[in-house]
Amino acid sequence: MTIKEIAQLAGVSRMTVSNVINKKYSKVSKTTIEKVNAIIKENNYIPNLSARNLSAQSSKIIAIIVPLVYGNDSLFSDPYTAQIVGILENNLRNKGYFAMIRSVKALSDTVTFLNSWNIDGAIFIFPKPEINVNQLLKQVSTEIVFIDSYQEVENSLSINIDDYKGTYLATKYLIEKGHTKIGFAAPKRSNNLMELRYRGYEDALKQSKINFDSSFFFDSDISLLSGIKIGEKIAKQKKLTAVITTADVVAIGIIDGARSEKCRIPDDLSVIGFDNLTIANYCYPKLTTVNQDINKKAELAISLLFDRIEKKNELPNKIKLDVSLIERDSVKIID
Repeated sequence: MTIKEIAQLAGVSRMTVSNVINKKYSKVSKTTIEKVNAIIKENNYIPNLSARNLSAQSSKIIAIIVPLVYGNDSLFSDPYTAQIVGILENNLRNKGYFAMIRSVKALSDTVTFLNSWNIDGAIFIFPKPEINVNQLLKQVSTEIVFIDSYQEVENSLSINIDDYKGTYLATKYLIEKGHTKIGFAAPKRSNNLMELRYRGYEDALKQSKINFDSSFFFDSDISLLSGIKIGEKIAKQKKLTAVITTADVVAIGIIDGARSEKCRIPDDLSVIGFDNLTIANYCYPKLTTVNQDINKKAELAISLLFDRIEKKNELPNKIKLDVSLIERDSVKIID
């Protein structure tokens, strides 16, 4: 069934059928609307969505862009990415929009993608340093909101958290529990996000007059396997009483790896994660972690994007969300 065939059955023009499909009822009589809709229903006609949206000058599509980082071949191998993308997709669907999810490796990939599709806007999660945000904004006309971007671009729209405070709180918490030999597992400081988290850890140690030992730093990917290897190493070294990570998935890996070497959690090693993902409450022991409100972050990203698309300009360009520490069962008090 085509628009032309519907028009023939209804005895009207194709333009009239198009107006009914696109709900432009001011140009069509009530009788004709009912007649056309009856034919559509009777023949199970499904309008071509792209053509329909093109006519309305809106695609109802929002792109969710995620770079492939830290050696991950799949954007969903990182539970944080999977969780926030899921929340974004759900919220967009509830607003009547479609989410187009795309992984990218370079600036050129991103530019080509955004310029090839008729999309209403984009949400970019953690653009890595190789993808220059300033250059990207110069080469596309699409409104973009960046989540977890720490590139200093004056007019960019971004949602971040207080990353420094997160690891600072975690380190101070361990110190208050009697720990002084505290490790730190994170990707090398190749971006501002990890730099801020490292500084939070380091400054908390300094303020408590605890010397930093470079052997207490563990270079990690954001993956379970990386955490397992670090956990095995820490258990064999027997130097640390606690370790802080920059991702819950790494913390859970450390717990698993340490256990495989007969290291008890938290009796022999205390572990703190970062993100407070759903899995943090279901692993054993339940994971003490830095909480960021991922739901709020996703909701604000969408609100900020639509604020700009609709040219309301009611929200600030840059939003920083607070963090807190969630106490569970993976930290031991040292007398």
